[in-house]
Amino acid sequence: MDEVMFNIRMLAAYKRMSIDELAKLCGISSDHLKQVSCGRVKMTADDIVKLSKHTGIPADRIEH
Repeated sequence: MDEVMFNIRMLAAYKRMSIDELAKLCGISSDHLKQVSCGRVKMTADDIVKLSKHTGIPADRIEH
């Protein structure tokens, strides 16, 4: 069975937060995270590590 991949909106929903709240929790600029969620910019490796650490979702399951 395929593993579920999480995008920014799914991670925020999983944590029951807005994207702004998720960004603050992870120490990422909310503007940057919103740009990532819209596909305008790429997520950095540092972003993925922070999101994984603060959501408990393995880094390899976070879409980038």
